[in-house]
Amino acid sequence: MASESNRPKTNNFLPPIESLSDAQKVARMGTWAACFVTGMTAILAIASIAGVLPSGIPIDGWALVDAAIFAAIAWGIYQMSRVAAVAGLVIYILEKIYMHAVAGASIGAGLLVSLLITLAFVNAVRGTFAYHRMKQADTNSL
Repeated sequence: MASESNRPKTNNFLPPIESLSDAQKVARMGTWAACFVTGMTAILAIASIAGVLPSGIPIDGWALVDAAIFAAIAWGIYQMSRVAAVAGLVIYILEKIYMHAVAGASIGAGLLVSLLITLAFVNAVRGTFAYHRMKQADTNSL
C-alpha cells in the first residue's frame, strides 16, 4: 500500500509541462483534436451534400471550408504555432455556441466529446506557449 501512495500523481487532462518535449506532447493533443474536427466536419458536409444527413442538423456544403480551416489549424499546432492554438480554441468554442443556439443543447456523448476536444485545444494553447517560453529561456541562457 505504501508504494501506491508514493507514486507521483499525474493529471491526464492537464499534464505538467516541464521540458520542451513535454510542451510538444501536450500541444499535440490539439493537433489530434483539430484532425478529429476536420474529419468529422468533412464527413458531415459530404453527407449533407449527398442529401443523407438527417434533418435538423444545421450543416451544409460550406462546412467543407470549416474543415479546411481546422486542417490548417492542425498543421499550425503541429508546427507549434501559438496563433493556430488560440485560433483552434476560440473557433471551436464559437462554433459550439453557434450550434447550441441553432440546433439546441447537446447531451450525452456529444457533450463529453465536445468537452474533451475543448480540453485538447486548451492543452494546445498551454503547450505552444510553454514551448516558446522555454525555447526563449534556452536561447537567453546561451
